[in-house]
Parts: sequence; C-alpha cells; structure tokens
Amino acid sequence: MSESFSLVIDRHGAFGVLATLRIAAQPARRFTLQEAAIVARALEAVAQGVSGERQIYMSPIASDHDFEASVEKDGVIVRASGCAEARLSWPETLALAEQLREASSG
Repeated sequence: MSESFSLVIDRHGAFGVLATLRIAAQPARRFTLQEAAIVARALEAVAQGVSGERQIYMSPIASDHDFEASVEKDGVIVRASGCAEARLSWPETLALAEQLREASSG
C-alpha cells in the first residue's frame, strides 16, 4: 500500500463490487471493476512510456467525483475541483495501476 493513496474494495447496493480510491486530501472516487481496469491500463501505459497521452480522464458511474490526471515528466498529477493537487511519481503511478488491475480481476 502506498502512503499517497489507498484502494478499498467494497460492495454497493446498486453497482455491485466497487474499487474506492482515495488520494491525499481529495474526495473518494468509486470505480466499477471495468472502470478500474481501464484506468489501470491507461496509467500503466503512460508510466511505461508506451502512450503519448498527456491526460487521463474518467467520470466513474458510481462516483460523485471525476478522475483526472495530467501526465508530467516525473509522474502524474491528480486533480479534484477545490482540492490540492496530488503528485504521484512513476513508481507510485505503477503501484496504483497494479492495485486497480488486481481489484478489477475480482
């Protein structure tokens, strides 16, 4: 587990199993397992340099808050409206991708 983020698997009455991501002092984002897999692939691709994307964005169906990350030279910056930015280094970004991928595999 990273000190920068936490990921918890829980059950929601309407959406089933969700992966709840908390990053720093930002609001929680709740991903379905399919959404978690998509974000995991996107984070891994930018961290490994195989994607030229400069931004990762998702509006998770079960969450009140979007996931938005800008790709920088040394990692990603996760933003949430009205909150401080959270910087994740490449190793932290890969750790988050791995946890999201593991969560999505059930």
